[in-house]
Amino acid sequence: MLSEELEQWLQGLPLGEPFDVGGESVYLQVTEDGAELGVILVPEPTDAQIIESMRSGFQFALDFEAGLAISDDSGALVLNRWLPQAETWADVAEALEDILNQAGLWRIATKPSTGRQPEEMSRAAQRLRAALNGGTA
Repeated sequence: MLSEELEQWLQGLPLGEPFDVGGESVYLQVTEDGAELGVILVPEPTDAQIIESMRSGFQFALDFEAGLAISDDSGALVLNRWLPQAETWADVAEALEDILNQAGLWRIATKPSTGRQPEEMSRAAQRLRAALNGGTA
């Protein structure tokens, strides 16, 4: 059961248009059969971003309810989930929390590597190499 404060906040959220929740752009598109809950991951994805997302997307599909898609309207890369009979944000409160968690994990998994190790790690690696090489790096 939702708290009264949470329920009031959810009732004030717009339907059918993206808005910010904790740094993520989310939307709820309601139809007569249910609703599509989504998070816009990349507004204008490159081919490389789409390919990398699809690679990680298969693993996420095994663990989560939402899946990746390209928006018909905007071409954005989205994480979305169909919720039958959902009509309001209050109906999807638990699913909203789940999809935001999944989006966070997706961002971590697809974060590009800088190719550089953190400075502390480099110094530790240098000390280890020096110790293994008898004191010379």
